[in-house]
Amino acid sequence: MSDNSTATVLGTIGTVLWCIQLLPQIYQNYRRKSTDGLPTSMMLLWAAAGVFFGMYFIAQSSNTALQVQPQIFTALCLFTWCQCLYYAHRFPVWKAAVAYLAAAAVCAGLQVAAAVPIRDSDLYKSNPSPYCWPILMIGVFAALCLIGGLIPPYFELAKQHGRVVGLSLIFLCIDSSGAIFSFASLWFPQTKADGEEEDRDYLGMVLYLIVPAMEFGIVLSHFTWWFRYGRHGLYNDDQESVEEKEKELELSSQSSLSRIESRTTARSSTDAADSV
Repeated sequence: MSDNSTATVLGTIGTVLWCIQLLPQIYQNYRRKSTDGLPTSMMLLWAAAGVFFGMYFIAQSSNTALQVQPQIFTALCLFTWCQCLYYAHRFPVWKAAVAYLAAAAVCAGLQVAAAVPIRDSDLYKSNPSPYCWPILMIGVFAALCLIGGLIPPYFELAKQHGRVVGLSLIFLCIDSSGAIFSFASLWFPQTKADGEEEDRDYLGMVLYLIVPAMEFGIVLSHFTWWFRYGRHGLYNDDQESVEEKEKELELSSQSSLSRIESRTTARSSTDAADSV
């Protein structure tokens, strides 16, 4: 199998995984009728990252799978963002729908307006590689948005003592798998028409490694929380935090001790009265 075919197969697998990555999250939001614990800013920043990814790969005429992937990623991020508007910010359905369509139109317009002129420019034709400075800057912006989107969940983890609330762990696993396959597709450079290999896209590979690295930290935090608190039942899925549950258990223990002391005192008084 040629490198082009291998890259296309791996990129296609990554695309398929990214086609379904947010579906578990979307379903969980719908089932819970809530997006508590899912930062609105995360989805918005990820949608912006998808736009820059789209520019990045379209401008370089990368394999089709990698060009389609950011479009699906952006569409799913915007839909999840609109769920946040509907459940957390109490937007009516029609307002959330208008917000989705407007944001999608802006994202598509930005990609076309930026990627096509760069691809056809003399600057890129003279240096058709990921290291041409406009392509490089787009890649940097994509990385910043991607990293920025994964920072708000860590603030949520801090509030919940490391517990993941609102984020679907299945979504995180699928998302990381898609990023790993996309990373692998970039490991095999495309072959030009003249038979010469294109430069390996190291920046794109770094971008795709950022996702599983930061999402692994989120999953690790949750399992650390479970080891410290969850396995002991120190949580309540509806409203109470770990601190509230611990306080409740402490008050319950103090109440039990008080009742025991009261009974002991009453029994001692009774015995003293009987002896008299």
